[in-house]
Amino acid sequence: MNQRPFIRKIIYLGLLVALLVPLSLLSMPARQATPTEPGSAGGLLSRLRETHKLGQANLGQVDPTSETIKLATLGMRNIAATILWKKANDYKMREDWTAFSATAEQIIKVQPNFPTVWTYQGWNLSYNISAEFDDYRDRYFWVIKGIRFLQDGITYNEASPQLMKYLGWVVSQKIGIADEKLQYRRLFREDDDFNGARPLEQRDNWLVGREYYLEAERVAEREDMLDKMNPIVFLFLAPKNLINYAVAMEEEGVFEEKAAVAWARAHRFWQEFGTRDIRMGNDITIRVNDRDAVKRRLEELNASLDKFPPEGRRDTILAEKRTKLTDEERKADATPPADRTEDQYQLASRATEKLNIMPGELAERVESGQRAEAQKIAAQIGETDMLLQNIERGREVTNYPYWLARCEIEREPTTLEARRLIHQADRAFRVDQDLLAAKKLYSDGFAKWNEALKQFPNMRTDDLFGEDMMIFINRYRTLLKRLDEQFPENFPLQDILDAHREI
Repeated sequence: MNQRPFIRKIIYLGLLVALLVPLSLLSMPARQATPTEPGSAGGLLSRLRETHKLGQANLGQVDPTSETIKLATLGMRNIAATILWKKANDYKMREDWTAFSATAEQIIKVQPNFPTVWTYQGWNLSYNISAEFDDYRDRYFWVIKGIRFLQDGITYNEASPQLMKYLGWVVSQKIGIADEKLQYRRLFREDDDFNGARPLEQRDNWLVGREYYLEAERVAEREDMLDKMNPIVFLFLAPKNLINYAVAMEEEGVFEEKAAVAWARAHRFWQEFGTRDIRMGNDITIRVNDRDAVKRRLEELNASLDKFPPEGRRDTILAEKRTKLTDEERKADATPPADRTEDQYQLASRATEKLNIMPGELAERVESGQRAEAQKIAAQIGETDMLLQNIERGREVTNYPYWLARCEIEREPTTLEARRLIHQADRAFRVDQDLLAAKKLYSDGFAKWNEALKQFPNMRTDDLFGEDMMIFINRYRTLLKRLDEQFPENFPLQDILDAHREI
């Protein structure tokens, strides 16, 4: 009898048993300490899960149904998810919303810890499906259904600041800027099921959205994920919502003290945002409100570098660089910008780049005894200039100066009165069709705006503010046409009108 197959099986069995020992040690679960026994961190896999926060308990609540499905699919969870996603898209194309909603519920049982599932299906519910209904109350129902879907997703993904931020975005933007925003915002305030015990004065989509943004910030800081969130864009959302809240209040006809308080609060938190340390993607930390101080520091450093001997280094280097320009570049550089051709614009830009004198070049020409000190200052100029560029980028991305100026002017009593008069004029013209009353209200409102802008002359030349004002000016012009009257020659906001005639 041939014993070799039998012996081979015995060897295999022995190897399997031997492998069970290291596998058992590697996968040993963690054990909490009890009054009688000390705790244990478990095997290597358990410790790695804890270190990288990959355990189910680290991600959020554990859904027993979901865990059962994971076991029931016998490792084919991804195949099941693919089939369900295909079914969901099919139901969406067929506009079978009941089946779509049910399939979305099945998907989250299979992939509860995949935030993209929640954001994608939440978007479908709040944006795509809601748009299919004619009645705004039905649309609101699906908007809230999508929001609740996202809230459920957060319970299973408590370590995801992205999901919390997205929830804040939908509550803020979908309800606050939709075409039906007046109806949505009213329904939101009246929605006892959604708001629960939240006080009535807090039932505003911009304020509730801000709550979620602030919670997203806390989660990002707790999980050390702030750097992955594009911090400048992420951190400006919460204070910006307070501005949006004040704007929405005025659009709905609320002025006087309540509006003044809302703008003052928005101004305070916008300023706080300006003084906050924000780490940019290139590891440079900025404060967007520090622009002027950093500019002064840069000017001081450049002046210090210029003081080193010998004098006239900058002119010498510039003259040397000019000799290296081509004839076409030299001619384009000498041509006034208004007279340049399109090719000369490019040549002049290239010449400007070639004529740029770097701080290091100036430091290299300093006498040898002081060259090291000059090079040190040149390095500081480079770092300060990089900081200034990042601050400028942060201000541009968030439109910081504009909104700071808006907060300052809008909280003034004169501005609030101007807003109130224009709002009443709009209503008299567009709703009540009382043209004569509207004409007087518009006239008084623009006069009041002119008075308000005397304290903030820079706003007269601001494009965004000008575009905002042109909406009302154009309505006033339409009103005068219907009254068969000429536009007044002494219009108080004539400078804004001249600057934005094309709008």
